[in-house]
Amino acid sequence: MNIKNISTVLISTVILFSGTSALAKKKGGRGAFAGGALSVGFGYSFATADQSGINEIIQNAKASNQATTSELSSATEYSLQGTFRFSNGLVAIQLRPSLFQQSQSGSGSAGSYSYSLSGFTIFPLVRLIPLSNDLIDFYIQAGLGYGKLDGEITNGPTKISFTGSNFGAQIGLGADFCFIPDHCFGIEGNYKYLPIQRNVASSSSGGLSNNITQATSGSEVEVAGNDLQTKFTGISGTVSYTYNF
Repeated sequence: MNIKNISTVLISTVILFSGTSALAKKKGGRGAFAGGALSVGFGYSFATADQSGINEIIQNAKASNQATTSELSSATEYSLQGTFRFSNGLVAIQLRPSLFQQSQSGSGSAGSYSYSLSGFTIFPLVRLIPLSNDLIDFYIQAGLGYGKLDGEITNGPTKISFTGSNFGAQIGLGADFCFIPDHCFGIEGNYKYLPIQRNVASSSSGGLSNNITQATSGSEVEVAGNDLQTKFTGISGTVSYTYNF
């Protein structure tokens, strides 16, 4: 994954919430930000992400080349989160950038057969907190965001790199448990809808194989004559840590 993209996401998060914190603290804050509270944290997610387009290639490689590679059906995500909670205690806004990873590898009659996706999402979220006390915050959240994926396919001598991006949405619910003051541990369930319907090849070598019908650099990757689709779409379970300022 492009280090420049990661750095941009992280720096944007720090700048945004540093500014929000300063606004909230300056003379008690002003307007909607008066008396608000800031928190930061990180999370780990296990997500379902069935990559049907790439799985079609894997299935063909198994049938034609005795490939041992498993299909892509699950992924991991690592996220940062900065949250500003308004003084009414019922509403918060959050910025959540995350890194996405998914891969499978194996071997077959023509060599290695490996498939990997890596990328990032960034979601501003609105969080409603209907239940809150000193020990627990229960919340629901939703937002619109952006995601970008870079992929690599190795089918024996065939090697293809590609990239794609799109906008999407997510919705979920969760709870933070604060058994120690200012330190909270949370669990979440989210559904994310973020399909990428076109993926453009950045490099290609070794010819075409296993139902890949187009992979010219600068053009869409196609499988059986259709655009290769990838996705962040799926259900995720997240565990997180949050520090409240």
